[in-house]
Amino acid sequence: MKLLFGTGNQMKFDLMKKRLKKLKDIELISPKDLNIKLDINENGKTAEENAIIKAKAYYQVARIPVITEDAGLYIDKFKKTEQPGLYVKRVNGKDNLSDEEILNYYIEMLNKYNGRSLAHYYSGVCVIDSEGNVFSDTIDETEFLLTVKKCKKVNLKGGILEPISYDLDAEKYFDKRTEEEEEFHYKELDEKYREMVKKHILKK
Repeated sequence: MKLLFGTGNQMKFDLMKKRLKKLKDIELISPKDLNIKLDINENGKTAEENAIIKAKAYYQVARIPVITEDAGLYIDKFKKTEQPGLYVKRVNGKDNLSDEEILNYYIEMLNKYNGRSLAHYYSGVCVIDSEGNVFSDTIDETEFLLTVKKCKKVNLKGGILEPISYDLDAEKYFDKRTEEEEEFHYKELDEKYREMVKKHILKK
């Protein structure tokens, strides 16, 4: 069964394809495969609301099963007004900062809280089946440590905050994890995604 992943981000598509590879009955396709290009106003207040908005937009055009996602970040020690939430890249109302500037902002903020804090991402996911029924959920991801001490060799290609994100199980910075260690960190999240697809798309 073809399942459209509503994203224009190739890295996210590759990750989703890897996440769902155990579902042999699913063929994940991208908007590019269907010559679909949408400009969606993601104005939801939560990651789940944004996932629903995107899923409905793609389903309306494609009329095949769709999966979409969005994510936010919660940092334990930050005040409510300081939480990045859906806007990890927005700093003091600015959206046009460089990756290095954004990274330095989080380091400065963490310095206000003894240089470290537990944190976790939360994912909003939505699937729409072939009949147009909408199913969604918010999934808390595995906790990790944010620290002002950057890994020795900074690589921003994997993600803006990866050089200061520390995997508590692997005892390594995100940038330094092996593929197996990364899979272990996301195993519960990945399984919840697969369960949603099995239940609502494959009807198993």
